[in-house]
Amino acid sequence: MICAQFWAEFVLWESLLNEKPYDSIIELGTLDGGFSLYLASQAEHRGMSFRTYDVRVPAKSIPGFVCLDIYACQEEIGQHMRRHDPVIVLCDGGNKPRELRTFSRYVTRDSTLVVHDWGTEMLPSDVPENVEMIHEDLCLELGSASRVFRNV
Repeated sequence: MICAQFWAEFVLWESLLNEKPYDSIIELGTLDGGFSLYLASQAEHRGMSFRTYDVRVPAKSIPGFVCLDIYACQEEIGQHMRRHDPVIVLCDGGNKPRELRTFSRYVTRDSTLVVHDWGTEMLPSDVPENVEMIHEDLCLELGSASRVFRNV
């Protein structure tokens, strides 16, 4: 199965998931589901729940996949996030700045938001005022295309 992530992202996620216990992993943007399978496996082995959302159904079955428009159903997703606090959220759909702005409002400071495609689809000017970047040194050291945030 195709995975649209570099190895650095696997190392980053392993580090984040080892940092503290989360109740759930939530992925916004499934694409073909290659990285979703990794996240689902991590969740299963750690006793967490996993959910991934996209408007397009992947060719292969992906555990925890839900086909819907995340913006049309943001309140439903937000309720899921609150029920499973603390969560770790991957913003990797079609509009990372909007995903971070929208869904950072639903999580607590104990949760973590990871935004992929930093420097291309997501820029420093896109970061909303209600979040702060954390683990920037680790992301730079790994050569990660992601950045990590939490609510202030």
